[in-house]
Amino acid sequence: MNTRHFGAVARAVLAVLVAGAPVRAADTPTSNLFVTHFTVDEGLPDPVIDAIDQTSDGYLWLATGGKYMVRFDGTTFYRFEPRSVTLTATSGADLWVGTREALLRVPSSNFSQFILTGLTTYHPGQEKATEVIRLRVGRNGVLWVGTSGGLFRYDGTQFVAVGPRVEVREIEEGPDGHILTVTENGFIEWDRSRIVPHPGLAERLGVLEKEIRHVLRDRQGSTWYSTVKGIARETGGRIDKLGTFAHDKHAASRTYEDALGTIWIAKDEGLFRATASGLELVAAGMKVRSLFSDRDGNLWVGTNGDGLYRFKDPPVRMFGKDEGLPSIVIQTVMTSSDGTLWTGANCGGISRFDGTRFRTFSEKQGLLNSCVWALAEDPTHDIWVGTWGGGAFRYHNGTFTQYSKKEGMADDVVTSIVAGREGTMWFGTHGGLSRLRDGEFRTYNSADGLSVASILRVFEDRTGVLWVGTRQGLHRMVGDRFELVSAIPKEFVLPSGETRDGSLYVAYDDRDVNVRIHNGRTEVIAGLPIGSDVRETDQGDLWFGGGTITRVRRDQLAQVRAHDEPFDYESFSVADGLATSDVGGSGPNLALTKDGTLWAATTKGLAQFDLARLPFVNTKPSIYITNVTIGRTTARVARDIVLPAGTNHLQVDFGAVEISSPEKIRLQYRLDHVDAEWLDAGRDPHAIYSTLPVGTHLLHIRASNRSGIWDREGVAFGITQLPYFYQTRWFAAVIGGLFVLLVVGTYRTRVHQMSRAMSARFDERLAERTRVARELHDTLLQTFHGTLFSFQAAGNMLPEHPAEAKQKLDSAIDRAAQAITEGRDAIEDLRASTVVTNDLAIAITTLGDELAGCAANGNGTVVHVAVQGAPRDLHPILRDDVYRIAGEALRNAFRHAHARRIEVVITYDDRQFRLQVRDDGKGIDTAVRADQPRGHFGLPGLRERAGLVGGRLDVWSKVGAGTEIDLTIPAAKAYATGRPRRRAWWFGKRT
Repeated sequence: MNTRHFGAVARAVLAVLVAGAPVRAADTPTSNLFVTHFTVDEGLPDPVIDAIDQTSDGYLWLATGGKYMVRFDGTTFYRFEPRSVTLTATSGADLWVGTREALLRVPSSNFSQFILTGLTTYHPGQEKATEVIRLRVGRNGVLWVGTSGGLFRYDGTQFVAVGPRVEVREIEEGPDGHILTVTENGFIEWDRSRIVPHPGLAERLGVLEKEIRHVLRDRQGSTWYSTVKGIARETGGRIDKLGTFAHDKHAASRTYEDALGTIWIAKDEGLFRATASGLELVAAGMKVRSLFSDRDGNLWVGTNGDGLYRFKDPPVRMFGKDEGLPSIVIQTVMTSSDGTLWTGANCGGISRFDGTRFRTFSEKQGLLNSCVWALAEDPTHDIWVGTWGGGAFRYHNGTFTQYSKKEGMADDVVTSIVAGREGTMWFGTHGGLSRLRDGEFRTYNSADGLSVASILRVFEDRTGVLWVGTRQGLHRMVGDRFELVSAIPKEFVLPSGETRDGSLYVAYDDRDVNVRIHNGRTEVIAGLPIGSDVRETDQGDLWFGGGTITRVRRDQLAQVRAHDEPFDYESFSVADGLATSDVGGSGPNLALTKDGTLWAATTKGLAQFDLARLPFVNTKPSIYITNVTIGRTTARVARDIVLPAGTNHLQVDFGAVEISSPEKIRLQYRLDHVDAEWLDAGRDPHAIYSTLPVGTHLLHIRASNRSGIWDREGVAFGITQLPYFYQTRWFAAVIGGLFVLLVVGTYRTRVHQMSRAMSARFDERLAERTRVARELHDTLLQTFHGTLFSFQAAGNMLPEHPAEAKQKLDSAIDRAAQAITEGRDAIEDLRASTVVTNDLAIAITTLGDELAGCAANGNGTVVHVAVQGAPRDLHPILRDDVYRIAGEALRNAFRHAHARRIEVVITYDDRQFRLQVRDDGKGIDTAVRADQPRGHFGLPGLRERAGLVGGRLDVWSKVGAGTEIDLTIPAAKAYATGRPRRRAWWFGKRT
């Protein structure tokens, strides 16, 4: 992109005094117009520009050389294949494109795409009427189509032929709604119902009918005629010929009225602008083919072979030596109380602006050192000047008075001056801070609390507090001493200034951040360019001058911003008319005058900002994706992005539409599930990712417009990462299912192994019990029988009279017989189950009936037995142990607890077997719970027996509140093989 001021080209002015109504005079001299040139080197597909228009989303559209339709976003050109001859945008959203074969309607949904779809083709007429030459959309929305076969009107439903069937070359609409058409036979005016005659017009212009090339009627009612001899204007029936009006190289091809009412004329000599005094040459030799004024007021000029030009009236004007300044290196600028603008130049003196030019005061006028670094005005309206090496000077009534080290100042290098209260003057120097009061100097240095002697900037706030910036932090005057502001780092610090709400702004030069001190609180403002000076306008905008000149709304600085919340600010650069964006030295470098103009001291002149021409723009920039690079392949996308499996590199290039100031657009992006915060896209906006998670993610993109206002919502584009087959959900489901089957199979195998182990243990115990029973039967009981027979024989042999011996012997025989009976019963218990059936509920119910029947207390104890779940067979040994535990619990309840009600609950489920025995007896005293009464297991014995079968026994008891025994055994250890048998939940009750 070639960007330059058209100073040398546009200074030539062709002024011809004309009579009649005055032409609107352009406010900006052509030498100040900022011109940008786009050629094929900047990506323009063709250097011949036939037509220009703009759609509502901001895109600029071009018809180039009868070959391409071209879209321009302010940075990048993109061409489409329709061989367009002309084009125009409707007031709604669609774009009309004329070709040599037809008329095309492009819907707005295509504007940000790279392949045109949904186009509608029209043929206004037959044969020659299918070749479109010119298009014009009237203010009422009617489309006018100029073809090789005549003029047509399209109202949304049909094409209607208007006027003669001859080739139409130009179409314009007047402010009265009349259609001004130039055909191959001459000029025709259509007043919506008929052709308006213009008898003798060609003769009055001094040309033939066919030599009228273009006709325009401006908003003032004047009609401009472009002819082969030049330009003529008709006002009130009078025709005036402007400029040189002759056949030889003075022909005019067209005129154009821009948004501000300025008339632009394309002639063979170049581009002209109409002024009150005649024609002003803007660009000599420019071969103009098309003219267009965009919605921002910029003029776009399409040429015949020299590409595209943008003429921009910049809001900034630079003042230099031509305007009377002694040097372009301006160190400081100030507005005095009477509204006069003063500047200080490096080795050039001070200058005063009279509204047109600057008058300079230097050595000849008594300013012995002209290297000016600081300016200030005291309460008596005298001007104080700080110099580099000459101390300070006071300018009073045309006379300069010097104050230097000879008069007591700390140093002759003065970097800052503040006019304090009650006539006190403060001077920041390289040797310390000097105060001038009542004609005497006092110097403050490290002994007075200042960390260093070299002072960068001095500032007094509205409350009278003095602030001093040094290379070792910020100092504040308290009493007659200075204290270091602990909240500010000990770095290069400049107090920038104060706003109306009492906020003091401080710049960290080394950190590139600003600090706001308000109501005793210090707030770091990150994300805003540093400002060594600050000014607040009547509109509430804050202007910062530093490494760049920046404008920000005050409410942006006052409000608390969330994390990742962008700053709304606008920075100004050479594209706005600045020669440089770098402001001057440490003295005040921004100044506001009463007319609402901001002045900035820069190192390449004094910049003037016309604030009235700098309103905030609230339009949202249109955002779109330009290119997508997947791996090494770059392609265009329609909308969303689909990545093949295994993609390890993705670059998404995107942009925003801004044809007026594209350099001011800032973009940020964030990808869901990947980026933790918004990321700056940089000058070449793109996002790069390596490996993305499988699935669909949204790439959010947001942008600021040229006024720096962010569209915080932005737009979102879908990015789908396709998976490998092993990354799909169905594959994960299959793997999950297989894992569950594996876990279940492993569990069942383990349960089966545990069950077999328990069965083996029970079989071993059963075999051992059988062996013991056999041994007892074959040995011990046989011996007892023999002994019993011996006792019986001995008793028979005793005489009858020793009654006492016989009685004792009979008693021993009875006890031996009882022991044999009990031993036989025990052997039966060892050889087989205690109960005949495997139904534990029936066995316990029977036992309860027996205990209730033979209870000695006869208290009518009730035993309830309940079964929950389908009964299942238990291992025989385990069943016997459970039966014994239940029997012991029942006996304890009958014999010791004296219970009136006993509940037995047997629970079968897939997790465990459970036996619960509850009674309402007198309970067990804690002190005797561990007792083992003779002939009984006792609680420790019950726990041991429960442990032998792999179960757990819990006992709850409270004196006077009964007892509960709870036995649980895991299902894998409790149940024998086989399916559960169904049984009602409530088994029954016995009394």
